[in-house]
Amino acid sequence: MPTNKSGSRSKKGKKPPTPTKTALRIARAQLPTAHAGLVFNHKHQIFIAKLKRGEVWALNQLSQSAKAAVTPLFEMWPPNPPTQTSPGKTLVQHTTDLMQMLATEWTSLPCYLDTLYLPPGGVPSPQSAQTIFGIARAAHVNAVPVTSPFFAQPYQQAIRSVIATDGRGVMFRIPANFFNNPQNVPAIDNLATVLGVARDQVDILIDLQYRPDLLSVQQVGEFCLNSLPLVNEWRTVTLASGSFPESISNQPTGQWIPFDRNDWLGWNNVLQQRTASQLRLPTYGDYGIRCGGEPQVIPNTPAPNLRYAGETVIWVRRGDKSNGSMRAICGDLIAQEFYSGAQFSVGDAEIAAKAATTSLANGSPEQWIQWCTNHHLELTASQIQNLP
Repeated sequence: MPTNKSGSRSKKGKKPPTPTKTALRIARAQLPTAHAGLVFNHKHQIFIAKLKRGEVWALNQLSQSAKAAVTPLFEMWPPNPPTQTSPGKTLVQHTTDLMQMLATEWTSLPCYLDTLYLPPGGVPSPQSAQTIFGIARAAHVNAVPVTSPFFAQPYQQAIRSVIATDGRGVMFRIPANFFNNPQNVPAIDNLATVLGVARDQVDILIDLQYRPDLLSVQQVGEFCLNSLPLVNEWRTVTLASGSFPESISNQPTGQWIPFDRNDWLGWNNVLQQRTASQLRLPTYGDYGIRCGGEPQVIPNTPAPNLRYAGETVIWVRRGDKSNGSMRAICGDLIAQEFYSGAQFSVGDAEIAAKAATTSLANGSPEQWIQWCTNHHLELTASQIQNLP
């Protein structure tokens, strides 16, 4: 190694600095992706998730083929309240941080942005929507606004302004109970008129929400789709549901517990029925390995756990909070027949690495979500692309 007169190493022989993990994610996000854009058919996925780092990491780390076949629907969540050690953030600070993360790690790829939970309570605020979409626009986030026929006129006017400014159209997120009253149905087309958009600028997402029963997903999903007027005229039509429970804290530790992927299985049954009847086929939507619903503040750090998607079930294993617990869970997973292998996804590689480490550190809940969400999205993309 060359040295200078003082005997220290010269700059010529100095190794370049190792890129940070953030820099690597940013570089990965800049790789060209042949994404479907705003118009897609049933061979696509809408992934509904809170706009959090774990979910964005999972999306960022997808293979290019999987990344091209998924569009996230991000739900904004309120800033965490102040604590004794943290003053908390304003909505502007909170949103700016999230949009910067999204802009650098999902780049200009499309997403939907739902401000349903601002403020808390499921009654969205026009002012919050204006603030959030203004910050998203400044960060060059390619966001489509989300609204519902249930929301009040001032909020719809705020969304109309976003649509007029950004020119990306809008998503109507419609809960299943909307279709229980036939008199509600004309409100869908009326809302398009209020917002100043044609039907081919509107994405319809029928949200069955938490629905763990297979027959319910199939029957209610089919009923809602059959009740949707002018089904062939909307830009996209998605049938979404979630089957993962709100909590797994009551589940036993030290064993693999299967939860049926009835969101996926029920959607497949609907697809087969509509294929046979030559009706429009809906895109698949789900909540991944989490339960949907209003954001919750979890007071205690959960015990180490993995939520690992198989073809028809999500396998869950919980451990205790002792050191080495997550390493043991990962070690057990890679020995199971349903493990896809370290090469299947970045999440799978991280699980294999944790199983092989000598460190007893369990890591964070955010990391566990990263690994399992990335695997889930990669698996679902492959399942969708392999449909007939």
